[in-house]
Amino acid sequence: MASIDQARKKVQTAFAGALAAADTGEPGTLAAVEASLWTHMLAVGRALLELHLARQASRPRPTPYEHEGRDYDIVGYEADDVGTRFGKVAFQTPVGRRVGWRRLARDLPLNRELGLCAGFSLVVVTTLVKFCTQMAFGAARKAFRDVFEWRPSPRATLRMVDGLGAEAQPFLDEAPPPEGDGDVFVIQVDGKGAPAISSREHGRRARPHRRSKSGTQRRRRRERRRENPKPRRTTGKKSKNAKIAAVGVLYTLKTTEDGLEGPLNKRVYGTFESYRALFTWVLKEAKKRGYGTEKFSKVLFVADGADVIWNLQAEYFPDAQQCIDWYHIVEKLWKAGKALHRSDQAQREAWVAVQKKRLRSGQLTAVLAELREILAATSRTGPGNKYRRTVLQTILDHFTKNSARMQYQELRRQDLDIGSGVVEGAVRHLVGVRLDGPGMRWSRDRAEALLRLRCILINDQWDGFARYLAAKPKVALPAQPIPTRTHDAKVRKVKKAA
Repeated sequence: MASIDQARKKVQTAFAGALAAADTGEPGTLAAVEASLWTHMLAVGRALLELHLARQASRPRPTPYEHEGRDYDIVGYEADDVGTRFGKVAFQTPVGRRVGWRRLARDLPLNRELGLCAGFSLVVVTTLVKFCTQMAFGAARKAFRDVFEWRPSPRATLRMVDGLGAEAQPFLDEAPPPEGDGDVFVIQVDGKGAPAISSREHGRRARPHRRSKSGTQRRRRRERRRENPKPRRTTGKKSKNAKIAAVGVLYTLKTTEDGLEGPLNKRVYGTFESYRALFTWVLKEAKKRGYGTEKFSKVLFVADGADVIWNLQAEYFPDAQQCIDWYHIVEKLWKAGKALHRSDQAQREAWVAVQKKRLRSGQLTAVLAELREILAATSRTGPGNKYRRTVLQTILDHFTKNSARMQYQELRRQDLDIGSGVVEGAVRHLVGVRLDGPGMRWSRDRAEALLRLRCILINDQWDGFARYLAAKPKVALPAQPIPTRTHDAKVRKVKKAA
């Protein structure tokens, strides 16, 4: 085991190297000197940590000792290393063996006291995982290396994401509600798909790679494409095997003399499990902030036209004032305008403008009456009439079903939101920016873990999450990355043999 004096000499040597790099009269650019000094300062940090670990290893500790109700003996020391921000640091750690059970797994009391996470410091784990929540894993490891001049392996990176992902939900459940809420509570819900790995793709990747004795990698890839050609996609067919993430946003508005101010204390939540799981989570957070009490004078629920969302809203937030997204309705008007004036852009724009003005002024009945009149006047036969009747009937049914949620004049009079722009932006930021990149194919469990970690990051709770992890007795990383769990958006029907 390295002595304290040897560790001190390493510190002095490392500091002397840093001092020599700075105290030089040789000409050179500041960038080159800065890069050199950073390397030297990392070496100083490693030497100081080695001194600290040597001190901790030499500290007197009782032997035998007790841990989790079991008796252990210190039987010696073994070489170990820990990944820190300064790099890998070697140290000697005492080894404990179970009294009377020498063949059982050893205990490392110093590693437990230091709070090491499978050979890494907690700071390294939280820093790298924070990078991974913002960029692809490979790019995150490269960014980590650019700053700290070393990086964990890809396998260790996945274990870190999986380990901290398992801690994300308990932290979010225990997180206190934000302070300074307004008196109007707003809930918005939407969804977005992220590309998931299919059973077919996972099976292809799991097969061992064949190595050809001749030819370049480019030629071998071309041969594989010829052996397994992809079927050509027809109109309307999409290549993304998407798993839908349900996203909810909670925020408040504050009543002032000039109207409502906000949004305040916006919080974003998302899950790939189901919309019902999201509503259960959102209801819990809403109650934590005061929903169901006299704290809020109004509760507003805004979403698009998905039936699953409104059915769950009626179950979980039955007393909320409803509003179907204004821009969703405007899109329907444009579809109707295209069906009516397919070749005349000016007439189409004029018709849509009139209907928008009617809806904003509370004349929904007039809009519905005009749609019914046009539908009744449209013959069932004739060029383009079938398409026109189908579009008009669909939009008329949609407006009729959601008429109670289209009271835009009353909502605007109360200065309330009539659009779901907040959740639309949250969906893009939470899911699209990180999980919907080119070439990405996600396992269901890892996508869920990363989504919840991104909720913590976007909600500006990462520092609190780091403190929560530091306060735990131990943050365990899984011994292996979580196995891939596939998702097939559409299961192909297998033809029965004749």
